[in-house]
Amino acid sequence: MGPLKSAKFMLTISVTLAPFGAASACDALVGTIITKQLGPAIEQADCPIPGLDKPGHKLVGVCYESAGATSKIKIDTALNCHASGEIVISKLTGGDNKPSKTENLSVEAEARGSDCQLVSVDVKPSGELAKLAASWFDANGKARRALQQGLNDVCKK
Repeated sequence: MGPLKSAKFMLTISVTLAPFGAASACDALVGTIITKQLGPAIEQADCPIPGLDKPGHKLVGVCYESAGATSKIKIDTALNCHASGEIVISKLTGGDNKPSKTENLSVEAEARGSDCQLVSVDVKPSGELAKLAASWFDANGKARRALQQGLNDVCKK
């Protein structure tokens, strides 16, 4: 192995084995596994605003960071509820002027590394729609169950 290849190899090994500190990077593999479970739960969630019956929610990103005994998970979503063309409001305002509401919802969660169980979930809604949607992450919420299932997949439970 030449000196350049040897240096690249050592750099790769040192970066791979470097301890994760406060500035640790998102774990793309674990984030992808969690996204696989959580994405559909967010995208298929109902709209909690009367008259805005069509969801257009998107999971924007998941960042999983392992820090020893606990892991932190940051979830960003873009929530959108809009009227279908079939409701009275849409018919009155015209097909191109359908009412809609869009907001962001951020969630920060902490999981125990020993058993991959959620320890805490802190929901940070940006407005009224996000406040209504925050129940998705409560103790019995569909999104929280999907997040836990993603963690179970990571731990192969």
